[in-house]
Amino acid sequence: MAKPASDERLVDTAQICAEFGTHKSRISTWYNDRENSGFPAVRTVEGRRRLWAYNEVAAFFADREASRPVHKLPAGFHTADQGALLTTAEVSDVLGLSPSTVYWWLKNLPGYFPAPDENTSGMMWRRSTVAAWVASRPGKGRRSGSASNAAPLPTVAADGPDDELLGTKEAAALLGYKSLASFSSALYQGNLPELKETDAERPGPRGNIVKLWTRARIRRQAQARGAHAAPAAPSGSPDELLGAEEAAGVLGYSSAASLTGALNRGRLPELEEPDALIAQPGGRGRPQRTWKRSRLERLASMRAPS
Repeated sequence: MAKPASDERLVDTAQICAEFGTHKSRISTWYNDRENSGFPAVRTVEGRRRLWAYNEVAAFFADREASRPVHKLPAGFHTADQGALLTTAEVSDVLGLSPSTVYWWLKNLPGYFPAPDENTSGMMWRRSTVAAWVASRPGKGRRSGSASNAAPLPTVAADGPDDELLGTKEAAALLGYKSLASFSSALYQGNLPELKETDAERPGPRGNIVKLWTRARIRRQAQARGAHAAPAAPSGSPDELLGAEEAAGVLGYSSAASLTGALNRGRLPELEEPDALIAQPGGRGRPQRTWKRSRLERLASMRAPS
């Protein structure tokens, strides 16, 4: 369990529910399935209280909100004074979000959410700015700029000089992410430790700082993440890699959650080291643990009653 930094804000389940408008049961569901949901790991435990890093929780909710439709604007929003200024709290309330989500978008996804129209005594947006942003989400789908409708990432050659500097879009493409938003979220949550330090930085077109990494550093992260795994073995072969759900079936567990629980409690020491880690689609969540079919079947025969 990671040791929290002395100045890191920690939050428990009740605080997460109050700040992000969710329920304890949903947090438990996300946490128990965190390999797929992307919910952060617990930082520390105090008595019976589990504590998470606030920034990691905020990143999780911001990423969820960025990939689903915004709530409809309240009745009368378009007929009210479109030049009137709204505070962050008012904008968040209109959009059905938490203020933390808006703050996270502005800090970590430049260009996704509009910059404030005024920022003298606090960030404020005109109604017309908010309405235009919501209108850019076609129909009931996602905003044109979200992960599913964003411009595709560039095609980046796998080969190239080790010292060549690449930006966030190129890094996201080389690491197998589907969108820049997914890459940014993973980077912010600390899921890409090789890229924590940049090799260079330059001013961006919006006044922000553009991060740059060498191709060699990105290659190291790709290898650690499993973004460039070896070709899959034929289905049914001894070398076929199986995830938790398939492994559970081979070993006689009722579900992937049951198998994962047994692993976490140390009841399957033979499987503590997976044969490969496979990146999740879109780069969300931790890489999936997989084991060779032959290894699982051998363990199943050992566990079978004589």
